[in-house]
Amino acid sequence: MSFLIKRKSGTKTYWYLAKSVKVDGVWKQKILKCLGTSTDIATKYENSSVPDTKTNDSKFHKSTVYQFASVTALMDIAKRLDIEAIIDKHVPKRNQGLTIGSYMLLAAINRVVEPTGKNSFYDWFKTTMLGDTYLKADENSLSSQSFWNHMVELNQDTISAIEDDITKSIVEKYRLSTDYLLYNTNFFTYIDTSNPATVPQRGQGKKKPTDPEIIGLSMIATPEHNIPLFHEVYPENNCDAKQFTDVIDRLKKRAALISDDNSNITLVFDKGNNSACIVDILEDNNIYKLYFVGSLRFNQCPDILTINRKSYTPLEGDTFGGISVVRLQHYIYGRNLTILITDDPKLRKSQLIGVRKNVAKCQKSLEDLQYRLIQRNKGIIVKGKKPTLDSVIQNVQKILSSDYMKQIVDYDIEILNGNIGLTFSINKIKYKKIQQKYLGKTILFTNRDNWSNEQIVAAYRSQFHVESAFKQIKSTKYLSFKPVRHFTDKTITVHPFYCILGYTLSCLLQREMEELGFKMTINNIIKELKEKMLTITIVPSTSSHALSMTHGMTTSSEAIEKYVKKYDLLKYVKR
Repeated sequence: MSFLIKRKSGTKTYWYLAKSVKVDGVWKQKILKCLGTSTDIATKYENSSVPDTKTNDSKFHKSTVYQFASVTALMDIAKRLDIEAIIDKHVPKRNQGLTIGSYMLLAAINRVVEPTGKNSFYDWFKTTMLGDTYLKADENSLSSQSFWNHMVELNQDTISAIEDDITKSIVEKYRLSTDYLLYNTNFFTYIDTSNPATVPQRGQGKKKPTDPEIIGLSMIATPEHNIPLFHEVYPENNCDAKQFTDVIDRLKKRAALISDDNSNITLVFDKGNNSACIVDILEDNNIYKLYFVGSLRFNQCPDILTINRKSYTPLEGDTFGGISVVRLQHYIYGRNLTILITDDPKLRKSQLIGVRKNVAKCQKSLEDLQYRLIQRNKGIIVKGKKPTLDSVIQNVQKILSSDYMKQIVDYDIEILNGNIGLTFSINKIKYKKIQQKYLGKTILFTNRDNWSNEQIVAAYRSQFHVESAFKQIKSTKYLSFKPVRHFTDKTITVHPFYCILGYTLSCLLQREMEELGFKMTINNIIKELKEKMLTITIVPSTSSHALSMTHGMTTSSEAIEKYVKKYDLLKYVKR
């Protein structure tokens, strides 16, 4: 309950709106707002209307709006999973101020709802209802300096141990299936090239190949709502296959914590992570064997691509969209594995469109090059460096660098009387063979010999879930990971931790929404949750000069109203 108190400052007396709060078992007064001197309050009364009880035409003294459902929904999930307690168990501190678990959770919620820099952290915090739960949070404790001072206890090993316990709690409480897990790598950053940190390294990013300083992020997630179970930050100059090799041993040890049946876990990954070493590690029984489903590059087993399409068998089920497969045993990576060649008519159609566009583009570029050479030979073009045989060959190779173009386009470069000439043509026979041999096809390999064709294909196609996770955390509106404007290995390691934690809470929120019958994207859920806000209004009494405080809620969608009621989020309103 709120009340008024007065305090003297010099010759003036100021009135404050306050409430009683319990801190470490002791009741204390918490100042909510300074109302000013009695003269200030009287002036405000004179400039405002007192509620007319007869006409019910009330004009309020002052209203303040706070973010409510968006922050309390995420906080509630974290409370149910004991996330703060898990973090504090690994990095305990004196019972003074915010714990490291509280810092991490607040940072995670911030990344989901309204990503800000740490210099603006407190400005965001005071616009939310989080102050009712985190009574020790103030401008000093939520400063950038204070936040990062508390992060000295966190390193990659500690974060991994924390993540193991959080993952175990999630798997148990949400009954997640771990029959198969999804692996992928991604990311880039805007860190300055002079940065002394060792985690970001020069390399070629998947999004911006010219980024000079980039970091990589590997993630393992469930196909069910893309829920992350494990992540690791690494220098992006490690190629995907090398990073996968480094991480797979640790994954096998950690998998024991998230599955009752360790021998039943299947790891799904794409062709960028293939190597004989990886397969050896996965099948090593010294810890326990992991099953896997992956894909091969065409040049790893080109002979099997010539199998006639009439030998393919359609997959059963409407979800596969007409995909057909050929199944066989094939010797690859030093062992016999189950191979599935899939033929997807939709994929073939889209790839054919791309090939046609590339053929037209290459043809136009070659015609332009051919024309310039003719003009040079006639003496019409005299400026610039004279082309050589090597330079023309390099130019043609660059033009034909797109997939299949070197097979489809026949060309000849010759020197006659000191002049370089270029001729080319589209080889229609090779063009047709490429369509028949490659387009629409994917080669899958697995040691899941007992799985049906449908199970193997469904497992591999679920890879898009972890790709969607990376896409979501690259969002510039909600859950924004980038840009990583940090300057030390410590901060670059901690930053992904609370970003991934925020994304995990969002995925669980999405799952709970779906259980209520509302299938929505994470962005739409956050957007609608932000519309459910709390209003606190100071109202002048009709019978006295006292002030009272009333609460109100903004309206929101049916989905949000049901969620707020289901999980009783109003319990977090304490002021």
